[in-house]
Amino acid sequence: MIRVEAEGFLRGVLPGVSWAAGGSRLSAAASAKLTADTVRAARVPAGVHLVFTGPVSTVELTVSLGERTTVPAPTLAEAFVVRVPGRPSRQVPLPADGGVVRVPLPERDPDQVVRVYLPESAEVAVVGLAGDRRPEPVPKGPLWVVYGDSITQGWSVTEPGLAWPSRVADALGLDLVNLGFAGAARGELPTADAVAASGADAVALAWGTNAYTSLPTSAVRIAETMRLYLTVVREGLPEAPIVVVSPIVRPDGEDIPNRFGATLADLRAALEESVRRFAAVNGDGRVTLVPGRDLVPAGLLVDGIHPGDEGHRAFAEGVTAQVATGLGLDTVREGAGVA
Repeated sequence: MIRVEAEGFLRGVLPGVSWAAGGSRLSAAASAKLTADTVRAARVPAGVHLVFTGPVSTVELTVSLGERTTVPAPTLAEAFVVRVPGRPSRQVPLPADGGVVRVPLPERDPDQVVRVYLPESAEVAVVGLAGDRRPEPVPKGPLWVVYGDSITQGWSVTEPGLAWPSRVADALGLDLVNLGFAGAARGELPTADAVAASGADAVALAWGTNAYTSLPTSAVRIAETMRLYLTVVREGLPEAPIVVVSPIVRPDGEDIPNRFGATLADLRAALEESVRRFAAVNGDGRVTLVPGRDLVPAGLLVDGIHPGDEGHRAFAEGVTAQVATGLGLDTVREGAGVA
């Protein structure tokens, strides 16, 4: 086997943040300022994966395990998932004690990109990578940082790589960092600082549902929180296009007030108005609002809140064009996409 440095093939973490056992999708400095639920969710390797190309037919991953994550997505198996465009995905179980994982790859054109997603049920560090032939690195596309809640994290998809941010990134050739935090993502300003310092070429924000009940707020406060969030991101990324997606439908919350008298419909309307006002007041034509109410039909929610695979597909289809337009991309890559 030909050994290579694994770190150079790892994607899905912010610049300057190293993924390791006990690691996080956020820096230690950001985590120190955040609530415990956000810190826990950041330890889930959502969207973290290895990417390579070349004539390699088998790779071996040397992995070490930390703790089982406290907020794993309930539908995801404890397995590495191999994804190649146009081929069925392949799962390779995670060893209980770590060690060497042998991953056979599907037959494919040597130029096709292979993505090996880390299991999202444990803190998994890939400390070694080898192939029967030398894996070749893949040039990075524009850096796209997405902040959101469990829907963005991919809480209810059947495999990593099927959440809406991964679908959009794959279609447009973007280098994705998924900052989706299950149970959290209520506009925490330390995460805005992290996004602002990322050097991202483009940003998407998709939060609001957890401001309805997880840590409820009012319509007035969510509007101001969004204004501040956009202010921080824009200060750090003055030219980056920002797509804001308001909360998707949640049948049990659309018409029922939370403890502060706000329905999810109220919060959505306030958030959307805040985005429009920010863009107008600042003359910022690079901020785009995507109203989320009708992005995902209620019938595609698996539990009344989270979309399943087809719901994530619908979500991605509803925002891909806006992300592409912001980056000046005219077309979806030929052969891109996931099943």
